[in-house]
Amino acid sequence: MESQAASHATALCIIPPEEHWTAINRLRFDNDKAYTKWPPHVNLIYPFVRSTESSVLHQACDAVVSCLKDRAASGELAPLPIRLDSPGFFSHKNGSTLFLRDENEGNISRLTSLRGAILAAIGQSRSEPYNMHLTMAQCEDAAPSSKFEFLLDKLRRLPAVTWEADQLSVLVRSPSGHMRQWGVIDLVSQSFNICRHAPNSSSDTPSPTIPRPTWYFSRSDMAWKRLVQPSEPEVFDNKQHGNLVVASWNVLAEFHYPPSRTRYSLIVENLLAENAIADIVVLQEVTDDFLAFLLADERIYKTYFYVSEGSPNDAEAGPLPNILNTVVLSREPFSWEYLPSKRQHKGSAILQFEELLHNDTQEPVLPLVLATCHLSQGLTDGAVVAKEKELQRILNHLKSNHAANQWILAGDFNIATSSYTIDAAVKRGSITVQTEDLLRGIEATLAETNFLDTWFISRVEAGVSDNIKGDIHDSFEGEQGATFDPRANPQAVKMVGSGLNNRPQRYDRILVKNGGPFHISRFNMFGFLTGDGESPGGPLYASDHWGIRCLLRRSSLKDGSSTSARVVPVEAKRAPGSMSDVTALKQTLELLDVVPAEKDERTRKQALGLLRMILWENEQTNVEQSRGQPALVLVPVGSYGLGVWSKSSDIDCLCIGSISPRVFFTLARHRLRKSVGEGVRILRQVKAKTGTMLEIEVLGLRCDLQYCQAASVANQWPNLLKRPPSDAAFSLPTQTLLKLKPARDMYYIARSVPDLAQFRVCYQVIKTWAKANGIYAAKFGYLGGVHLSVMLVRVCKMLLHGMGTVSTADVIATFFDHYAHFDWKNDIVFDPFFHKQLRYHRTPREAMCLLGWHSPTLNTALIASVPTVKIISTELRQANAKFTEGATWQSILSAPGMIAEKDLSQGAASFLSSFKTFVNLRIHYWGGSLERGSRLVGWLESRCASLLVDINRKVPELAPRIWPARFVDAATPNSQCQQSEYQGSYLVGLKWMCEDERPEKETLTTTHSNLQAVLHQFEEHIHGDKKYYDATTSWFSATLVKRTELGDLRLDNQEWGDYVDGDDDTESDEEEDEEDEEDLSVSGLPPGRLGKKERAKAATNQPRSTVVPKPEGASKFRTALDVLNRLRWDADIDGNDFVVGYEDRFLGAQEKALVEWKSEQTHEEFIPQHRILWFKRRSDGVVVWDRSKRVDLLFKKTPYR
Repeated sequence: MESQAASHATALCIIPPEEHWTAINRLRFDNDKAYTKWPPHVNLIYPFVRSTESSVLHQACDAVVSCLKDRAASGELAPLPIRLDSPGFFSHKNGSTLFLRDENEGNISRLTSLRGAILAAIGQSRSEPYNMHLTMAQCEDAAPSSKFEFLLDKLRRLPAVTWEADQLSVLVRSPSGHMRQWGVIDLVSQSFNICRHAPNSSSDTPSPTIPRPTWYFSRSDMAWKRLVQPSEPEVFDNKQHGNLVVASWNVLAEFHYPPSRTRYSLIVENLLAENAIADIVVLQEVTDDFLAFLLADERIYKTYFYVSEGSPNDAEAGPLPNILNTVVLSREPFSWEYLPSKRQHKGSAILQFEELLHNDTQEPVLPLVLATCHLSQGLTDGAVVAKEKELQRILNHLKSNHAANQWILAGDFNIATSSYTIDAAVKRGSITVQTEDLLRGIEATLAETNFLDTWFISRVEAGVSDNIKGDIHDSFEGEQGATFDPRANPQAVKMVGSGLNNRPQRYDRILVKNGGPFHISRFNMFGFLTGDGESPGGPLYASDHWGIRCLLRRSSLKDGSSTSARVVPVEAKRAPGSMSDVTALKQTLELLDVVPAEKDERTRKQALGLLRMILWENEQTNVEQSRGQPALVLVPVGSYGLGVWSKSSDIDCLCIGSISPRVFFTLARHRLRKSVGEGVRILRQVKAKTGTMLEIEVLGLRCDLQYCQAASVANQWPNLLKRPPSDAAFSLPTQTLLKLKPARDMYYIARSVPDLAQFRVCYQVIKTWAKANGIYAAKFGYLGGVHLSVMLVRVCKMLLHGMGTVSTADVIATFFDHYAHFDWKNDIVFDPFFHKQLRYHRTPREAMCLLGWHSPTLNTALIASVPTVKIISTELRQANAKFTEGATWQSILSAPGMIAEKDLSQGAASFLSSFKTFVNLRIHYWGGSLERGSRLVGWLESRCASLLVDINRKVPELAPRIWPARFVDAATPNSQCQQSEYQGSYLVGLKWMCEDERPEKETLTTTHSNLQAVLHQFEEHIHGDKKYYDATTSWFSATLVKRTELGDLRLDNQEWGDYVDGDDDTESDEEEDEEDEEDLSVSGLPPGRLGKKERAKAATNQPRSTVVPKPEGASKFRTALDVLNRLRWDADIDGNDFVVGYEDRFLGAQEKALVEWKSEQTHEEFIPQHRILWFKRRSDGVVVWDRSKRVDLLFKKTPYR
């Protein structure tokens, strides 16, 4: 034949038998670029002939057959023995090509001889020597790189491919680029056949799922074996579970060859830790060397009986297909298949658990489907697009092939969640705004696919079981729950270094399809066990990621809500485009001086540390108590504890201990007075609803200090808060529970809010809006901090449960839209994920129901009245109307700047200009005691809400509105030091309920008369309370005035309560009065620690030699609550022997057994304590306590008999 240049569209090669293809192609699939174009082959002559025309191919094949016949006649043996058992590689400018070859010289010689004879027969010659090989992979790195060595190691782990080659294949390139088998030349019969229906070795699109074997541990062979059928006898007997535990962990592969095994044992220890054991574990970044180590561990194969990949040290299993692999360990049998991706190494394992959902019924049950994922890393335009495509391919497969099954999707999503990282990437141009939208679109796609995020849902419905990692105050949106946290994990720092990538990210997730038999219950993280690091003093972490684990509870039907109150659904509302920029929102808050600076945060931490040190006096350095010392913990609560504080916020602190309140406050005052030189001073001691409160100033910051006597709580703090509300540990007196309620609610919010950083921003925005519009003052019946928390938590949780991740701007827009249309009269605001079986009876007096979380009181808005609720509702509707295209955050928040030279906020100025008539609640005080003046002002403020109620009830034609701040004449000096007396006013604006209708003269007269009667009654009420009002030092009036009669006003900046410690001690706290002299001895604190004043006061409580006789049981009359608690909790008293006498509103005096008495205010049989008349002993009929006769036989100085 005439020698011409051959075409690369033809090849003459040797193709191994198809039984060898699985092992070969498993490695070629993601590593050989030619996998989709070529079948596994050993090239004999490539290119083969000059053209793909049939005549040319026929001519060449005939020549080859003639050549074979001549060789057979001369004694050349056929077929050809081939054994591919040795790895090798070619180096070229683009990297390396790795292959398998036969090193048997005899086999190579026969192939070379055959090749030379065929070349001569077809009239060709090749100058280059023949290098027999079967290509397996390409590596962009030239030898000797780590990636190259890892691939070469995989080839060494492959079992030898041996067969007798009895035919040559002629391949021709099709128009699609694939090499198709055109013909076969038989070496034994020396014949040629054309393949009429040659199967394609691959296709243009990624291959459909590829079945893969499951491996189980054989007890008899003590080795991992291929599982042929899930029901074969060797399978372990597993009891049916009502629950399923699923875990996922990126174990961080070793990227340097040879791989270090330093972390291997630590990874195994973490996997076998109590907080990591699961029924199914999905591991990412698993390498051959680590999997071989893992599966050889006895503890692993005794815990997990099934695995998706066999040991790479086992010749039957061979190496893993990729350098980084996903491997599933399981206690339950499964079958699985591999779902390839267009992007190499990013395929997914699709597992089916046939046995998991079987039940006792005969009804067929679809298997549970679990899909793994390890999406592409990086935050660039291309990387984000790749993630979206990889994830969409998994979702499409699940929808197309398992639409009716319940799914679990677990793995490393590699999706950036930190808003700081994403915003910074947009600003520096790493990603475009369109890519940012695509990231949000991925979250929306998951929600639309009906996937629920186990971390989110477990927080929303139950609160996370883990302690909160890191400082929540130092987090941005999307960083809470981070599984990749360079701030806390040195391994993560090694991976990302510094810069934008060092923010925490919640890369790892476990998603569960909603609507199946398994429902999300609990969630936790693991992987925190450390070992000895390579550098001295530095611990070794197992991975750069934390592992995640979730508990799924199985039920036939999801438990339905059995609450008596209607759960009002929350419909999402998108913020207009002009308000979607969170950066602009934060800039507005900074402009309004709302967001605290780092200096403010440092000062508060220092103040809290100083306060703790002063109160402890170095007796304790932490919560764990030293032997012999009483338990005592200091808990920041309120806005600071929750992280939603602003620059003007006080610090609310709750101390919990074992000593009595009297002893605590005595010691606290003594120690605080000694620390005046350290920037600490006592302002005043007041009585709050929950007991004594000490107002102090620390480093210039106001602090409110309260105390709760609960030794059992202090000893178990804060782990006690993880227990459910029904736990026996919370079977405490009502007063104790009332004091603990703020801390318990705060901790629950912190554990259950989906994103605390987002919640913090939303809270600050809504609070700023409320203050600017004069509706942020709980004591006047408006909204307060706890009210905003109740309202906002509900929106955040219900939004996430229904839609998945929602932007900050959308949460705020939804908040205003939801409550602008809320039916305050008939509906209740509550957290349906906490109150799953709510039985709340709303009374007609409750104008607004905002239910908190923990008992004993639920409605946090008892002070709200019909007028204030109408005002709040009106403001919400007006704010919601502003959420239109083109609106800005400044227009919503109506910046409360001061009006020029008048010291009036825009809201206050608008209030003054909105009404023509006001009720002027004028207070005039000229006494010398600031303490008494402060009490008088506080008393008046507490009664203003009742005035609005009376006006609404007795003068329904009017719509009153009070501004929650005092006004003074503009000419009044700002400094209180320049004033010898004080005059200020609270103003109540009055409007007609129906402004469009002009009232008749008779109506005007009647309304005016009724209003004057209400104001007169209010005046008398204030004047009649001698505890707060002293006519010799103060005056109060309630009069009607016109706007023009008010003159120039400004807001009062008087600081009541400054420098008043000891100014007026005539009113001692009730709790101090009620404690016996025994408190000092039982507290465990020596009397010598008290100051002179405290010792003198304690001495006055000691028994005197002369005592005035009193009737039996009439020394100090205890309250009904004290008696109730004593009868219930005193171990020496049989509570079953007592009855409670009480006043029934319809039947008069009645009796009820003490054991049947209900103290929970939400209980249907609850009776207020003020209606208790007596306590009587059944056995002898003795009345041990009688309110009207003031008899008390329980609290005598002698022991109770």
